Amino acid sequence: MAMIPPPDAADFTFTLADALDIPVRVRSDGDLTKWHSRQAPKAVQPWSTAGTLPPDGEYLATTTWRQLVLAATSAGRDLAPWLRKTPALAVNELIARVAPLQAYLALEDVAAPAGAAGRRLFVNTVYRHGTERSAHAAFGYHLGMTMAQWLTVGMAGLPATVHLEACGIPELTDPTKKFPDLYGNHVVEALPWLIEAKAGKALGEPEMRKGQGQLNQASAKLAVPHRQVLCGTVLPKPHRWKDDHLVMMVHTALAAPSPDGSVYSLPDPPSGGDAPPLDETPDELLRATRANLLVFRALAFGAVQDLRVVPLANAAPDSAGHVRHDGRAQPLERDARTRELRAMVLDAGVPYEWVRAHEGDSVREFVVGRIPGIGLHLGLSLGMFAACARLHQVQAEVPAEEPLFPADPVLTGRGEDEEREAVSREARRTFYEREDERLETARRDMARAYATREVPTWLLRDAPTVVERPEARGGLLEARTAETYVAVESADPILSGRR
Repeated sequence: MAMIPPPDAADFTFTLADALDIPVRVRSDGDLTKWHSRQAPKAVQPWSTAGTLPPDGEYLATTTWRQLVLAATSAGRDLAPWLRKTPALAVNELIARVAPLQAYLALEDVAAPAGAAGRRLFVNTVYRHGTERSAHAAFGYHLGMTMAQWLTVGMAGLPATVHLEACGIPELTDPTKKFPDLYGNHVVEALPWLIEAKAGKALGEPEMRKGQGQLNQASAKLAVPHRQVLCGTVLPKPHRWKDDHLVMMVHTALAAPSPDGSVYSLPDPPSGGDAPPLDETPDELLRATRANLLVFRALAFGAVQDLRVVPLANAAPDSAGHVRHDGRAQPLERDARTRELRAMVLDAGVPYEWVRAHEGDSVREFVVGRIPGIGLHLGLSLGMFAACARLHQVQAEVPAEEPLFPADPVLTGRGEDEEREAVSREARRTFYEREDERLETARRDMARAYATREVPTWLLRDAPTVVERPEARGGLLEARTAETYVAVESADPILSGRR
């Protein structure tokens, strides 16, 4: 079986059922003024596909709901120090990251230029009338982090992000100081990115200046050139809830090394790009595995539903012949190789066992499960699943003595939030130090597991191998990266609630 696209694949187009548009303004001139609600709808220029931030301008970024949901699953603090002992709670964390978006957002039709989706995100009636100010604030934080992850990883070419508190630099983890949220290494630019996320009703210059100040404080500690990226997600004012949709303001600048003699540089976060295969680059594999460990724990230990193994065609290589390991998800409606694989089994009647035996290099199997309550299907390639299993074993063996990892820290009541944050960050720092002592051998084991795809059978929980079209499960909207799978159901509140 030659799994290559048919000659007319470039002309084979779909209308993606969950496509939507998000207006984004990009500035690099230091102007932090608000993007007025009467100006934002005029953005018509398509978002660049160059894999980095485009030049200054106003853009209409067309994406999918499944890409936003994938960003939400990655936008959160690292819970590894605690989930290593309670891995089943990974499902709870994924629900907490996705459910707020389903609860408070709506997708509405809006006039749009040719080529755009013609649908944009609004806040819904539950947000407008069923929540109080504290809930609005909490949602604003979560939404801001999700949108920053979506823009930098899903749209601007960053392979992945990591919370700055996990970077290991004490001066950047002080809980009493305000620093940016995230960092990442951009493959194309070969630069670290410092990322701060802001979101709120009528977000404007005062809030954005606070974010810029946080970026500047962190930049003063770094001895390497880097890019600052300030992502502002604007929710409408109360009297404009029915009229204004979500928009983003992105401010970016290149920052020179700090002149104060600082010796700090950001360690490498999860990465990817057109590099050698992951099993040939153990450090790269470790970074990618860290980024996927939450999903692994949910699939291996959590109360997921409909656990199964889903064969897909191998991700198509780029023009240089490399498979990218970035965060931009490819809708399977546009994956001609996987359509051919499914047609061979389902229409031509070729047993999948024969395909696996004779065309194994063209097929990639994914362990997939449905996260209960939110109708989200998440998956990992079998190789990534195997590598995650090895890393989980290493983390489970890291000792967690009191008082470094107190289950219920005793706080004095004075500055309680700061105390709790200090305990949490110290626990993370200690955990990473202890984990690092065990990783020398584990890196080789992870590379071997990734290459051989050897997974203990009990971790797969008798998951059947299933070749099927999305209609078999009520019309799944599927997407994949080189190592991950995501699908949303047609009954997702955002999609089924459209008027």
